[in-house]
Order: sequence, then C-alpha cells, then structure tokens
Amino acid sequence: MNQLNRMKLWRILKSNILGTLFISSNISSISSFSSHHPPKYPSKQSFSVPLETSRAKPETIWGTLNELWNDPRPVTSLMKSDDRSNVGMQQNAETGKMESIPYCIISEEFEICENSARFQILLYPRGRFTGGAANDLPNDNDANNNNNGNINTDKVLSGQAGAYLRYLPSKSGEEVDITWKLRLVDTRTSEALPVMTSGGLPRSDTTWSAGMCFCSELEAIESVGRATDWGSSSWLAHNVCDALGYIKAEGEITLYDAREGESIFAWPPATKGGIRAVRKAAKESAQLGYSREFRVGEVIIPTAIKDNDMLEKQLKDSFVYPGVDYRIMTMSDKDGNEIFSTDSISVADRESVKLALRPCGWNLQYQLWRKRGMKTDWPVEVEAGLLSSTALTRFNPGSALPRIISAFTRDWVAYTFAILLAVSPIPLTLIGRNAVSLYAIPSASMEPTFLKGDVLLVEKLPGTFGRTKRGDVILFNPPQSLKDIIAQSGSAISGNSLFVKRIVGLPGDKDIIMNPETLEVTINGSPAVGPQRNMCDDEPLKLIDRLLEKGKGKELEELSQDEAYVLGDCKVVSVDSRVFGVLPKDNIVGRPLVRTWPVDRISFGPF
Repeated sequence: MNQLNRMKLWRILKSNILGTLFISSNISSISSFSSHHPPKYPSKQSFSVPLETSRAKPETIWGTLNELWNDPRPVTSLMKSDDRSNVGMQQNAETGKMESIPYCIISEEFEICENSARFQILLYPRGRFTGGAANDLPNDNDANNNNNGNINTDKVLSGQAGAYLRYLPSKSGEEVDITWKLRLVDTRTSEALPVMTSGGLPRSDTTWSAGMCFCSELEAIESVGRATDWGSSSWLAHNVCDALGYIKAEGEITLYDAREGESIFAWPPATKGGIRAVRKAAKESAQLGYSREFRVGEVIIPTAIKDNDMLEKQLKDSFVYPGVDYRIMTMSDKDGNEIFSTDSISVADRESVKLALRPCGWNLQYQLWRKRGMKTDWPVEVEAGLLSSTALTRFNPGSALPRIISAFTRDWVAYTFAILLAVSPIPLTLIGRNAVSLYAIPSASMEPTFLKGDVLLVEKLPGTFGRTKRGDVILFNPPQSLKDIIAQSGSAISGNSLFVKRIVGLPGDKDIIMNPETLEVTINGSPAVGPQRNMCDDEPLKLIDRLLEKGKGKELEELSQDEAYVLGDCKVVSVDSRVFGVLPKDNIVGRPLVRTWPVDRISFGPF
C-alpha cells in the first residue's frame, strides 16, 4: 500500500480507533460536552457569498499531498488523472463554446457573530464523490413534489451537485456548535435552485438545513456529530452547471457555542475534543433513560423495544427501525424553537423535544423505504421521549447486536449459515467454501452501490433465484452471449468468473424498453427498480454506446419463466442485459450478504 493510500486509510480508521480505545476506559469523569452558554448565544447571522472561483491547483508537492488527503474521490483514480480540477465539459449557452466544468468552486471566506467563526462554501457541480453524471432519469425524490406526499415519478431529473459548509478555525482546538440553512441562487433570475431533499426541518423545495459541531480536522468524528466540512449532494447537477458563473450561496447560520483548547492533546488526557465526544456518547447511550442527551449531527441506532408493542409500532409508523443508523439533522423544543442539544433543555421537557431524523445512506435506500410504505420524503420527526430509552451510538458495543439482528431478519438462513462456516473446523469450512465466499468488485459497473475494490461476503446456497426479489443484487455465471462479447473484445475470463448486477426483470415481465437517449430501462411501463443510475463517472471511450448499438436487450416483449433481466447501477459503463440480453435464471448463483471492506463502508445487505 502506497503512502497516499495509507494516509487515507488512517483517516477512515480514525473514528473506529478512537471509539475502541476509549469506550472501555472509565467514563464516569467526563465533563459536559457544551460549556455554559454566555448570554450572546444563540446568535443568528445571514450570509451571501458569490460562487465563481474554481479551486486553485496546488503549486507545491505538499499542496498536492494535502489536496489528495482531503479529496473524497478514490486515490487510485486521482493519481491517474492529469487534471483533477475539472470533471467534464459543457457548451456555453451564450457563446456556444465548450467550457470546462470545475470539480470544486470555492467562495470567499466570511465571518459570523462578531468574528466568532470563519467559514467558506464549497460547491461541487457534478458531485463530491464521483464527479457526478449528466444523464437524466426518473426519480421519486422529485423536488417539485412540494413535499406533499405525492411522489412524481414522471419528472426527469439529473445527477446531483453538492454544496458544503467548511469551517476555518484560526488555531487548533477551536470548535463551534452551529445549525445552518443554505440556498444556491441563480443571480440572473434571483431564484433559488431546487433541492431534492431539505435535509432537516422545516421541509423546503430550495433550502437545505442541518446542524453540526464544526472542529479542526484532527478532532472530526462524524458519527458523534463533529466535522470540518459538512453538506449534501441535494442539488440537481444540470441546474447548477447551467448557472455556473452566476451562482451565489446565501442562508443563515445560528451559533450556539464557541470553544477553545478542544484538542486530543489537552491535559489531562481524554477530556477534550474528539475523544471526549466519543466517550460522552458511549456513556450516555449506555445509561439510557429519560435524561439521555441528543445533539444535532450525531448518528443514533435504535434498539429493539422490550414489552412495549405500542411504542415499537409508533416508531415503525415513523419509519424508525431497530438496527438502522439515523442522523439527527435538526432539533426543536416543545414550542418549535430550533435548538442544538437537549442539554440546553430542562430534564422535564426533554421528552417533548422533536428530532428530525434521516437514515444514513438515504439516497441509495429510497426503494427500500418505498417498499416499507413510505410516501413522503425524509426527514421524519420523532419525539425524543420515544428514543431516549432505545437509541445507542455507533461507539456503544450494544449497537452491534441490533444492527446484526436487522440484517438477520432480512435473511436469517443465509447469515446463520455464514457464521456457522466461519466458526466451524477447517475440513467443514473447506467443504462449505462453495456455498460462501469472498468476492472483490473488479469494475465500476455497480457504482455508487459498490466501488472498485469493495469486498463482499457472498452466499451461494442452492436455489438462489428462489430467494431473490426484484431489486436484489445477484452474482451470476456469464451467459454465452456475454462470453461472446468478451471474446470479441480480445479479453478472456476464467471458468469460475462471476459477474455482479441488480435483478430488475422477473419471469413474466413485459414491455422491456430502453430509452436510447437516457439509456434508462422501463419494465411493465415503469422505471426499472434500483438506486439512481446516473451517480457515477462516465467512460471516456464511450464503449457502452458502441455495444448498445447492437444490444440484444434494448427491446423485449416478455421474459419467459426461465429468464431474468439485470442492470448495473452505473449505466454509463455497465455491460448488462441491455447489451447481452436476458439472463437464464439457472446462471444466478449467489447474493452478497455483507460488504467486508473497506472498513468505513462495512455494511449488511440488502444493497
């Protein structure tokens, strides 16, 4: 592993190391997370800054290393790129000339609340993590549904752009507790660009809301609500790209507290900064009860509720399930006033505090929540009293069991078998290796669900197809039509090679049609299930376009009882049923149970 990858791995492992290191220590001496608020807090201030300047290229080797360190895109892809500053081209509507789309646009620095803190807005026109994609697709998170519960699946949207608020401490150890609201405004029309989700409450078609403890990078542990920069990919990429050069960021920041000396190197040890925050979160969720404190920005995991079916039903009716990670986006007291922490509320009133919750990874899970009956958009609002006796932190060992149980309830047979093999004697394991194995993702065809290099634990028990539902990810042996395409390209595959795709068409499905412009597929008159298929990088050689010219699955009348139809989650690079046609169901041999690597993306299926 090269130095850059080691640097990034350390950043990924940091929060896990901190949590493991200090949970087991004596946590009874932890002081309050928030200092007593001086009279000037909370203090609200508006801001308005233009977004016109592309992030400058680093001029030194140290600047380059720092850029790579802080860039969320994979290091391997960044190292291959000659220019990491641009992520595509577009035609200028006024001049007709092709212009570069910058990866990141930065605002000027601005100060709030009598120089209490300095910030900066970062705009990613085509997305922060993969560079985005410019193709359109139907999406039931349509910002034009006005959050009235009527999801408009006919509206066509583009890929996502991201806007982040970045904290600029003047020295190490400074941190602030804030909530903020952010809008992107096209100065030509003075209209705010639409968002796909408002983040927190109140819901809005144009404003994204959240809260966070902003701190220096060394102290940042996002699971307990601490970050150096934070934001969302909630804007539509085509709107942002069309308005480049004419965008300003405006909104409001409310400052609740500002502190100094919050460093893991402070004395006595483990009483400041990120370490204290982790220990406090672990302590509080270990002592569940009516006085349990909640803070905006932190991630909580509800646990199963014993002997209270009514409370469990209340939570599930709000789509709050045991074993699922939820982030507190915003928070308000019983009178509807925005607050940062229940620590500022009397113990008697904490039960009635309203938490605006959104599941982590919500954007890739919307089909799951639709299956569970959700008709409105995130966040949901839940009284703190319903969670004060059940909500754990990721750093509490007790949260591991409900997360595992959540996975087992989806497929207890497969998970039990995998564990039995893991603890069985070596001879039995060798016999069972054909039923459970590890699989490394070799390409970008399933981004962003799986990234190249992700490692999956796969169950390959007999009868996989019978346990497969529409929308599940499956592994399969290539049909002859796919083998022929690979051979014609001059490549070769081994006899035991498997491919991974999402099953979207089942036996009996009719009218399978690919839109030649968007490359999207409709089945039975509706869009194919799955996450947004435009959240990934394009392929410069446009190989998929050439393959689709003679694609065998662009138009099919009906699937027979022995056929399925599969798609990759990254439509601009995926060689799937659009190209090679139907997949015989007997070729389906496995399903992923767990993503086991990398550490920060460990998660249970379904994916």
